[in-house]
Amino acid sequence: SIQSSLELGDKELTKMIVKRPELLTHNMSTENIKQRFSFLQEVLDLPEGDVASLRKYTMRRPDILVWREDSMKESQQWVKQRFVLGDARVAQMCRNMPHLLYANTTTLSNKAESIQTALSLDDEELSNLVSKFPSILFYSIEENLRPKLRYIRTRFELDEEALKNLVLKAPSLFSYSEGNIEEKLQFYSNLVGEREAKRMVVKSSNLLKQSLKKRLKPRLEEIQKSGVKVRWTETLMRRLAIRTNNQWERYKLGDAPRGGAAKPKEQ
Repeated sequence: SIQSSLELGDKELTKMIVKRPELLTHNMSTENIKQRFSFLQEVLDLPEGDVASLRKYTMRRPDILVWREDSMKESQQWVKQRFVLGDARVAQMCRNMPHLLYANTTTLSNKAESIQTALSLDDEELSNLVSKFPSILFYSIEENLRPKLRYIRTRFELDEEALKNLVLKAPSLFSYSEGNIEEKLQFYSNLVGEREAKRMVVKSSNLLKQSLKKRLKPRLEEIQKSGVKVRWTETLMRRLAIRTNNQWERYKLGDAPRGGAAKPKEQ
């Protein structure tokens, strides 16, 4: 059964069936499940017998158990040829975005052309963008991409080239709401002024990835309660935002010993 083959608990199985009740109508014999797992290990480039990874991807997208194999192969081959990517990179994209395996290739082709035109990308730039952030192929051009591009360009006062460079460097910006970006920009602006905050965010877009509730505000409150007066600079702002929890506990805003502590991880 699916439950025993994927080593699912009862709650996990229930969650999967609630997501895709049509799984109950398919022939899930032991032989069929074994064959499907072998196929998925191939297209997702997973180690043989890696049940934990199979469980993760099937829980995220239960449809993957019943999608037609020829269609999945066709979609994967299209991605490889359209963006001139190697097998390993395509497999990684499919792991990050399993729906790529069953997307309509005509729709994907039209979306890729629209993205390329909107950002004036050459083929290599488009390939880098899509391989880094495959989700962009599933965003609406008119409802998401174009409005977000206009917002980012206007809000951060960018010309076309600077906008393109920012998107290529940090395509995950498309996954943030304007409200989310505004809240974090305001947080940084309160410390260094809006113009400097904009410059810093464009230079290091990782600043927008950090959680206000779980990281930025608690750390700032900790510094303020300590009574230390801080003259905020780009270096101190990055330490506040990007240092790991372990690094923060050890060094706060101070210098880490050279050669001792690991370089702050941009996450």
